[in-house]
Amino acid sequence: MRCFFPLLFFLFPLFSFAVANSDSSSVVTLVPNVPESFLQLRISNDSILKNDLLNEEIIDLVKVDERDKRVPTPYTTHQGGLIGGWFIRMIGFYWKAVDRMRHKFVGTNRNGLSMPGEKDELTEHDVNFNLIPHLPKYLNMVYDGRTLQTTRRQFRRARHQDKTKPPFIEPTLETAGEYDLHCELTPPKRMRDSVNALFYPCMHGYNLDKHQNFCDMKPTVGMYGVFVLDCNHSCHPEIHPYEWLWWLRTSEKEKAQNNFNKEWMLGFFKESSNRFILWSLPPRVGTISVPFIFKTSETKSYLQLNEIVHGKFRPHGVKRMKDLPQHTSEFNFSDTTIQLSLTNGKNFPLHLRTDKVTKTPALRWWLSDIHTDANAEWVWGYFNMVVSVKDGYTVRLESVASE
Repeated sequence: MRCFFPLLFFLFPLFSFAVANSDSSSVVTLVPNVPESFLQLRISNDSILKNDLLNEEIIDLVKVDERDKRVPTPYTTHQGGLIGGWFIRMIGFYWKAVDRMRHKFVGTNRNGLSMPGEKDELTEHDVNFNLIPHLPKYLNMVYDGRTLQTTRRQFRRARHQDKTKPPFIEPTLETAGEYDLHCELTPPKRMRDSVNALFYPCMHGYNLDKHQNFCDMKPTVGMYGVFVLDCNHSCHPEIHPYEWLWWLRTSEKEKAQNNFNKEWMLGFFKESSNRFILWSLPPRVGTISVPFIFKTSETKSYLQLNEIVHGKFRPHGVKRMKDLPQHTSEFNFSDTTIQLSLTNGKNFPLHLRTDKVTKTPALRWWLSDIHTDANAEWVWGYFNMVVSVKDGYTVRLESVASE
């Protein structure tokens, strides 16, 4: 029996990418069992809502990337231009990239957003999350940043300086609340009103509890951006700016409609203050991979992409994105079907829908890592997108299981 599965792996090659049309087909990789991480996508939304750790594990399944993973300079400064910025940094006010890389971070918000005032402060309009992580890798990420903070001379400005207490000692789940991470972004100015109404609150007087996409001051979200020390204060660690932002809708509305289908909110933004000019050059080009899982008996299942708000597409940026598969497809359809080839000559029809036909090479999709189990009871994998925009792109991706 032990020789059976290696033979199956040989007979069933890796998934090949498909062009979006009704006759397209794809080969699926056979593995013995469904990973527990994907089965968590079948847990009810009300159970996910009540369990921050579970929610974070699911949110962490999403994969994100950007064209410029590495920022070109180790420092960036506040307002002031070339000469003024140099002087400001000289006297100790700047952001320092911890390792000059963009990082993913997943956590649960401490309590609402820190929102801007009625007027921008110079060019700043920061919308701030304070995320408490419960997954060890993100707890340790904050701990590493806090440890590095203690080596900077600006640490003397910190409110708490006792290095024998959290967050300056190794974290545990019991002390996770002391390891929150500040995450900031100034969203594109021309998009703010629409983003505020349709995606997430980003205007004065609004917050998460009253927004239809949250209805909760303490949601679990994923971020992707530059990991920095904010030395304008005490060199505390931050994600600044966050550029990818995503979460699952688990509000009462989603539970009333269907407690098991999933709605993903996905946003990609350019930092729009003038503090990170070299770190956030246009166009912003990035990829996001969202997990899905269906029973093979659920032959009417579908993934649907619903555009929310977006800025100007920049098609040339996609060519700069490395590691894309050879074949990707545009969203030039409203309804199409991908036939996924399972075992014993069976197929699973994965239906893809859009609420709007978008014919641009600046927004493309593909499937990856498609698998089925030994009994062909499940099929799972990733739905991927690459987008190139001047300023921002937001979308809702629905995963609906139906027999």
